[in-house]
Amino acid sequence: MTDNTNQMKPSQEQVWKKYYSEDFQEILDQPLPEGTIWSGLIEPALHTTGATNDAFVYFGNHISRPKLIEEVDTCARMLKGMGLKEGDEIMLFAPLMPESMYLVFAADKTGITIIMPNLSASHESLGHSMDKSRVAFVFDGMEPMLSDILARTQFEHVVLLSVTRSMALPLSWMLGAANWLKTKKVRNRSTKYITYDNAIKRYGSYNGNIVALRRDDHVAMVFASGGTTAKGTAKQIGIGDKAMLSMFRSALAFNLTNNPFCENTRSFSLVPPFVCTGLFALVLAPLYRGMTVYMDPRLDQKHFNEGMFKIRPQITLVSGCLWAGFFREVEKRNKAGKKVDLSYFTLPIMGGEGCIPETLTWMDELAYANGASVGIVSGYGMSETFSVMTVDHRHGVRKDHSVKHAISVGYPFPGFTVGIFDDEGNELPYGQCGELRCKTPTMMTCYLNNPELTQQVIGDGWIHSGDMAEMSPDGLVYLYGRKHEHVVSPSGERVYLFDIANTMRQDRDVKDSLVLLAGDHANQHVVAHLILEEHAQANALQVLQRLDEESRTYLPEGIAISGYQIHTGIFKVSFITKTDRGYYGNILTGYCLPRNGEMKPVNFGN
Repeated sequence: MTDNTNQMKPSQEQVWKKYYSEDFQEILDQPLPEGTIWSGLIEPALHTTGATNDAFVYFGNHISRPKLIEEVDTCARMLKGMGLKEGDEIMLFAPLMPESMYLVFAADKTGITIIMPNLSASHESLGHSMDKSRVAFVFDGMEPMLSDILARTQFEHVVLLSVTRSMALPLSWMLGAANWLKTKKVRNRSTKYITYDNAIKRYGSYNGNIVALRRDDHVAMVFASGGTTAKGTAKQIGIGDKAMLSMFRSALAFNLTNNPFCENTRSFSLVPPFVCTGLFALVLAPLYRGMTVYMDPRLDQKHFNEGMFKIRPQITLVSGCLWAGFFREVEKRNKAGKKVDLSYFTLPIMGGEGCIPETLTWMDELAYANGASVGIVSGYGMSETFSVMTVDHRHGVRKDHSVKHAISVGYPFPGFTVGIFDDEGNELPYGQCGELRCKTPTMMTCYLNNPELTQQVIGDGWIHSGDMAEMSPDGLVYLYGRKHEHVVSPSGERVYLFDIANTMRQDRDVKDSLVLLAGDHANQHVVAHLILEEHAQANALQVLQRLDEESRTYLPEGIAISGYQIHTGIFKVSFITKTDRGYYGNILTGYCLPRNGEMKPVNFGN
């Protein structure tokens, strides 16, 4: 280990501060509102900032700021009319649509905790997060998949939400009629099932107090981790209003630099509300700053591309694979002689999951060639910090993505103290790889119903990200991969799977690689999933022979690739468009090894 006792620690020096406005600390030091996120911050802003702009646009329906306030107030009265009180919990199973946001804001306004599970999680995982909830709100299209969970006697009400309710006419009539027929059986299943509109009619006349004050010990919202394990488990992350309000302070300080969040501009969001980074960056902050939020619950390549070309949003956030798909379409149009206008780009964020440096360089070059003044803005965030931790905000800078095997995810956000640490908890100097940790007033309160994990992750006052990274002397953070994804050689040397994948990506014939462990915990095998360049498919055996021979030169004795599997196109992605590592981690058959000029089949199942 390098002796760095006499060196200034990056978390102490905080060299990244020089890239923010000199006034940013004054913003961070401002007192927080006494109210909750809704009543103390967003509702007052809706009356003043961008007051004439629409709040939401949803399938052609323009929802004004006064209409949003009215809907949230009605929803809050419905919750109280159901007998819910401060500190009670409700569940929300729904994609992004106006009713989802009415419920998020109404729960916050009334001091009720809203739990938003990962919609990709297993039923077993979902069951652990709802023990105290008496009311569930569920998108009616999802109800059949959740019927066994919603049948629990603990749920006094199951309120059905329709994606057509807030659509513009005549689309809402046409789809609504079909949806009414499709869900008739659900509505008649038992007396506890009720539609959202009927719930408002029955319980929305409550005339008591509906405004709760901020309580710093109160968990206001529970978000889900963006990814799931192979068993479908997703962590439930509790965030208080104080932490969320602090994130607004950090965002305002960040906004002093290039003013990306400003009135009369557009945000475009397809991200479900349980992903708090998307919720904050694409809905909460834009509403607060007078922007209009365009919503589309269809999180897929087709609708992302259509929205980008039609809406021309200043700010959006999706994973690297969706950005790559968008730029493939841009490239296709350019080759057909069509110039695509991307001059509206202000903060096109890549988050959730990035890409390799070569892909980011290609996307940046296409962006600039089509009129953008900024390339793709890479960032890193965690639900545990309520959104962003770092962002590469170097506006107008032609970035060199080739300096590392991983892309930069930018500088620490204002108000964040970030460091890189070894296994013993010692902070490392610039240029050394270790675990990324941070201190921030936006820190989560807890993992819901999991005090042991809470202690492990935030017990020493630092949030342990579980991600391996390094920091440059300039303050840029480079992110590599998950700390726990490694194997240990017989001599005790630790080998990270992302290092193997990055090495394979350097091969001229490899477009992308994913290295995982296959098999059970008692008998795990290092396997490589590969996407080859189109010209290399015909010579796949030769490519595998070369990769296999090279792996023996850089892997320590006792560690070897046990099987290769070649895929076409792009890697399968999860519900929120991250590479579906759980899917590939469960593959036990269909592997091969190049041996004696042949592909030898290899399987790891029983």
